[in-house]
Amino acid sequence: MPLLPPGLPMLFRTFGTRQLRLVPAVVVLGLVGAALEGFGIGLIIPLLGIIMGHGDATGMAGFSAVLQQVGSGFSERDRLVVISAAILGSIVLKNVFAFANTLLTTFISGKASHSIRSALSEQLLRVGYPFFLRQSPGRLLNIISNESWRASDAIQIRLSAIISASAAAILLAFLLLLSWRMTLLVTLGLALVQIAHAILSANLKEPSRSVASRNSHLASQMLHLVHAGRLIRIFGQEAREKAIFDTASDAVRRASFVLQVRQGALPPLTEVLHAMLFLAVVIGAWLAQVSFPLIIAFVILLYRLQPHMRALQGSWSQLQGLSGSLEEVTWMLDPADKPRPPQGDGPFHGLRRGIKFDDVTFTYSGTDQREVVLHAATFEINSGRSTALIGRSGAGKTTIVNLLCRFVEPDSGRILVDGSPLDRIDPSQWRRHIALASQELELVDGTIFDNISYGQDAATIGDA
Repeated sequence: MPLLPPGLPMLFRTFGTRQLRLVPAVVVLGLVGAALEGFGIGLIIPLLGIIMGHGDATGMAGFSAVLQQVGSGFSERDRLVVISAAILGSIVLKNVFAFANTLLTTFISGKASHSIRSALSEQLLRVGYPFFLRQSPGRLLNIISNESWRASDAIQIRLSAIISASAAAILLAFLLLLSWRMTLLVTLGLALVQIAHAILSANLKEPSRSVASRNSHLASQMLHLVHAGRLIRIFGQEAREKAIFDTASDAVRRASFVLQVRQGALPPLTEVLHAMLFLAVVIGAWLAQVSFPLIIAFVILLYRLQPHMRALQGSWSQLQGLSGSLEEVTWMLDPADKPRPPQGDGPFHGLRRGIKFDDVTFTYSGTDQREVVLHAATFEINSGRSTALIGRSGAGKTTIVNLLCRFVEPDSGRILVDGSPLDRIDPSQWRRHIALASQELELVDGTIFDNISYGQDAATIGDA
């Protein structure tokens, strides 16, 4: 199978150690199940030999001759029963192992989904607050609510591909043991089919990215309809907003249609190519005068191999189709380009004298023109007194609050707390002494008491 799409290895690293250790078990179960299937199909050779009255290994060599001798110590009738029971037993055991593998992969993929969502929530809670000022809320919402689930699907698809690859390897080994010449022809044909499939699958990345991008824009429009509900109604802009939303939604539909059409064209094409390969092997074996029982066993093994190969190819095209989602999730999880949370480990036990802004300059880096919001601001806020900041919209009042709460850090200058730099104080200790009543309504899910006591876990109703 070709190399993994970018982002999938990073998602595997979000697994816990226990889940990663279970992945080899998926391979082992797949190998054992395929070996049982191959062995059961191989026993068709002596079974057909008995039915056709050719109980010896005449005209056979190697592994096929060994199979032809299975149960040779029994009478013909008893041998027929023993071989039939062995074939049925191998089929039963193969399906037991297949069911065990289904349980295991479902468990691993479920844990993987949880790990991805948990890692995303941890990143959102730990990343520096300027990240939220620079990024579109719609993009973040789309990653959490949509792309994270698609990334989880990619994990499930990858595990299924591991099972298919294990089964394909074992069945190819059985084919090789039966006839290396015919297996060489099969391997060459499969390689050509795989090359054709990989070339066509390469065209899925751009449509996938387009779907992810348009989903982000649509999520932004959804948020806008929720947050700006009063504004839209007071100015009578319902029709305008409906048209904008419909345009964004239709863009998602069109991008998804392109992706699904390209993905949908791959299975029919590969099925036709596999059918051509299947017929070529049958005709080639007949022309080479291979014995009938051997041809039947080889053809059945080849027939059972093809679904696994198609599953591998389908997995690859699906992963390419999910590449846009994987890129979005891995971008969110990658800390390299994210602002760090505020640093500092100094204690803080309460304000005594006051707070001083000393030549503080700040610029919101996410804005297009990088306009300076505060320029060399110098003032003091004395302890025990009320201080009001008055100014026009955009003058920097909210920025000063953000700086005091350490949501953002000054570009230059210092903020001093009782003469000590604010950036040396432990942010969690500092914020425990701050009460913030925002102009924006921010409620948590829960009761009125839950909202009043938020941040005070030990509070009781009596305290409230």
